[in-house]
Amino acid sequence: MDNTTTYAPPASRNAPCPCGSGRRWKECHGRAAAAPPVGPDGATLVRLQAALAAQQAGRIGEAIAIYDTVIESHPGLFDAWHMRGVAHFQLLAFDAAERDVRRALEIEPALDAARRNLELVIGGRLSMADVESLCRAVLPHYSALVVAPPVPPLDGVAAGSRVFVIDAGAPAQVVDTLVRDAAVRGAEVVTMAVERGRTIGGEDAAALASAGSRDVVVCAGCSRPLGDWTLDSHPRATALVVDGPDLATMIDRLREVSGQGRRQVRLAAPSIAVIDPDPLPCHRGGLP
Repeated sequence: MDNTTTYAPPASRNAPCPCGSGRRWKECHGRAAAAPPVGPDGATLVRLQAALAAQQAGRIGEAIAIYDTVIESHPGLFDAWHMRGVAHFQLLAFDAAERDVRRALEIEPALDAARRNLELVIGGRLSMADVESLCRAVLPHYSALVVAPPVPPLDGVAAGSRVFVIDAGAPAQVVDTLVRDAAVRGAEVVTMAVERGRTIGGEDAAALASAGSRDVVVCAGCSRPLGDWTLDSHPRATALVVDGPDLATMIDRLREVSGQGRRQVRLAAPSIAVIDPDPLPCHRGGLP
């Protein structure tokens, strides 16, 4: 919020501030006359805007990293704590989200938006616990979709192989490791990413549907749906690399990668995986 700009007061002090912050006038520019607050400088505002743009584009990790730097230099800045809490909530990292939003409320206790978001975080944690409990109960029924005993995602890949690496929301280091290791083995590597809010379509879907007996398809991450190509693809092997805290989306991706039960999937959980897919057969530790 930049309080150096002057705005005409609305008819009511409880009306939204004309600056567009989402706060009430009395909590925003309406406070300037009584006690001018210390706001962020121009460079910090640019960083906050960049973080928000990344957050809205689905690049949540990038947004959190920017908020980290802002908080380091401006530890009393409400917007940075609040929006980092929202970003953690988008990742279903409920403990981190609650910590940040509570800290924001310590700075600005009267802001209703932060109070509402805190309620969402607490409610989301309870709902997620219920969903995870249900998923744990049904997980053994999906054992038939998983290769047993477990093997690494790139097992058997060599020169002449073609490896499709799909970035479905996994950390960049996981995707980079898969791409690098497939290339080291002499394989032709095809990479593609699933955009937030979309599934794979067009030429990428056609390429995946054409996968055959010398090809391996690896889905890195569980947070993005894949699309209908999984029903038409017949690769030599498919793999799912687990990430994220949501067991329900892991089950959804497992069903998709298996072609709705048409083939078995190599399941892998790298050392940085947040969830544990027990009791399914799973390759553990580093990749491939």
